[in-house]
Amino acid sequence: MGIFDIKLRKTDRLWTQYKRIKEKYMCQKCRRQYVPDNCANLHVAHFHGRGHENVRFDEENTLCLCGIPCHRYFDTHKTEFKAFMRERLGDKAYDLLDLRAHIYKKRDDKADLIILKQLLKQER
Repeated sequence: MGIFDIKLRKTDRLWTQYKRIKEKYMCQKCRRQYVPDNCANLHVAHFHGRGHENVRFDEENTLCLCGIPCHRYFDTHKTEFKAFMRERLGDKAYDLLDLRAHIYKKRDDKADLIILKQLLKQER
């Protein structure tokens, strides 16, 4: 594994399924619609990176974006991503998300897995 590779956990894959279903397989920037059988380019992007365990699986911290060009654009244009998220969430929710992102949470894959399975069950 290279230095820039992301190690995905089982919970990350479940969260990706959940967010794609929840956001109806649509990029939240360009509004491009995907179909479940052909959505490899539809990424679940994190505003605060996966290392912020407290918001790793947070509805407000993640959104579906086309890998190319939308996700790549926001990765290289952080100011625009911040403005997009502030507009999307509103000032109060944006500030609360930022606060949650900077509060420590110990990784708990077992609890996260139980919660994510339940969320997926509710969406299906």
